[in-house]
Amino acid sequence: MPKMKKLAVLLLALLTWSVAAAAQDVSEDQYEFVLAKLAADDGRFDEALQRLDKLAKKNPESSVLHFERAMILLDASRGDEAEAELRAAVRIQPNFYDAERILGRLLLDRAANNRVKVDEALTHLQNAYRLYPDDIVTGMAVAQIYLSTGRNAEAEKVLATLLERVPDQRAVNFTYAQVLTKLGRGDESRKYLERAVEVDPTFGNAIMQLLEIYQHANEFERAAELLQPLIAEDPANLDLQRQQALFYLRAGQAEKARAAFKSLVDADPKDARSLFYLAEALNDLERYDESDKIYRQLLEKAPDDTELLASFGLSQIGQKKLDDASKTFDLLLKQKDVPQNLQVLAKTQLAFIALQRGQFNAAVETARPLFVFNDHVNAQAVNIALDAMRKQKHYTEAIALLQPLVDKFGGDPFVNARYIEMLARAGEKERARVAATTQVKFGVRNTIAAAEAFVAAEQFDVALGVLRDAIKNKPDEIDLQFELGSVSERSGDKPGAEKAFLALLEKHPENAQTLNYLGYMWAESGTNLERAAEMLNRAVTQEPRNGAFIDSLGWVYYRQGKLELAEKYLTDATQLLPRDATIKEHLGDVFAKRGDTHRALSMYRAAVTLDPDAKDAEKLRTKIAELEKQQQAQKVVTPR
Repeated sequence: MPKMKKLAVLLLALLTWSVAAAAQDVSEDQYEFVLAKLAADDGRFDEALQRLDKLAKKNPESSVLHFERAMILLDASRGDEAEAELRAAVRIQPNFYDAERILGRLLLDRAANNRVKVDEALTHLQNAYRLYPDDIVTGMAVAQIYLSTGRNAEAEKVLATLLERVPDQRAVNFTYAQVLTKLGRGDESRKYLERAVEVDPTFGNAIMQLLEIYQHANEFERAAELLQPLIAEDPANLDLQRQQALFYLRAGQAEKARAAFKSLVDADPKDARSLFYLAEALNDLERYDESDKIYRQLLEKAPDDTELLASFGLSQIGQKKLDDASKTFDLLLKQKDVPQNLQVLAKTQLAFIALQRGQFNAAVETARPLFVFNDHVNAQAVNIALDAMRKQKHYTEAIALLQPLVDKFGGDPFVNARYIEMLARAGEKERARVAATTQVKFGVRNTIAAAEAFVAAEQFDVALGVLRDAIKNKPDEIDLQFELGSVSERSGDKPGAEKAFLALLEKHPENAQTLNYLGYMWAESGTNLERAAEMLNRAVTQEPRNGAFIDSLGWVYYRQGKLELAEKYLTDATQLLPRDATIKEHLGDVFAKRGDTHRALSMYRAAVTLDPDAKDAEKLRTKIAELEKQQQAQKVVTPR
């Protein structure tokens, strides 16, 4: 044994015995105690026990001697005798922290699934934790016993106390998150899981649970970023890379997803799954020729793959190849053992195709059986049927169609908003008012949905009334105040909207959504451009990947005549939101202003294909016609 280690053992032994035998002339006993400790340290357990036995005859009620005997017996793997000595130590000295702690751990290790023994271990661990609350390990052991025996509320109290002492301890944060979930407070668990991962970015268990939370909240970009430390730690793990790439795809970051899946396919050309997702990424980027090539390549090898057929059909709908899409979805439905979710998806898309073809009755009849799937509302199917009825002005029939859904999903904001809209369109003012009043009772989300229902029916005054009444009861609710400004603006009351937004910013000056809306509103009207640019820069700083915010900033630069900056930001916005007609029109306006007719026309024509509303589509066609005339005029050759 190294000399320093032996010296430490010697000093510790002297100190321990001196405290235990104070005020007595015990030099010989001290020497014997030291020899016992040294023998134990050298693994000569029998000798050590014999020396302690001599001392015990003189001091039979010494808790320290019982404790020291227990430690030696544990080292000698004599658990039963060690347990007896520890029990004697805590009997003699009930506040003996170390004895309580080690006895509790020993009993717990030996308890197996015996609840009586577990509870006995818990008693001793509780005593130790009470004596020394800074003992995090013992506190965690107490909490874990509570958890394992279903006493979650008691576990929560212990862990909350531990967090006050060690707020950045990863295991405590993680365990506290588990307890909150078991107590039905899962929404509170997120911040503790995030703190655990912040402390240890490769904490796998916490990461996996956070991924579930982020996916459920559609925060796919956060999910992708969460995986990066694991990927850096294990770069050969292609499954992690594929999962991250998929999160980027679901987050709308198609270019990042494309690059990631391309790397995976380059590494393994036989990786059909990555190839499939690469096709989806290319489709989102509107690189249809490339995506179609991959889809057909995959279908040659797996013509009956229902998931592949579903994705290909959706791609064809995006390209407005309705006949091809119809054939693809019909083929999908003819396959054997088609999963129910894909059956519903295919039939819903066939209903959408019927709607696009103007076959309104067929759209309604196809969509009607699809309204509810797995006890959840199929919003697309409902919207398809209502769009068809709206075009035919069959509002009374639409109310009857929705009634079973309203009866079943009384608190669902989507269903009830559509119901309120149809009542309003049908002239059922009182029924619409009662339905809206009922929805307000369900909270802010339902209140806003009800207001939007009246907006859809172009009854802005009623929508504003709903919001103002709600704000009286909840004057500090940001979302209600924002909605008031938004509805005011859409109703044509620009001064009222500006007043609402400025009042909101006075209380919450960094509210990014409000900064963006008011900044864009000013950009559209050509007023307060300097302030609008400053506000929009603040919004983009907060959310640098928000395509709508970046579009607004690019647009205000266009209004200021700063075309180089406008082009930069609007180009970024089109990459983030490649299927947004307004952004493409904005970028087209920049190119037109700079005299780049060819690129302006390309943007305008792309925007028209993205289903803008009728007013915007007409505006785009006018711009296209004017630029085409300019091109023709430039081609006219002056006679010599």
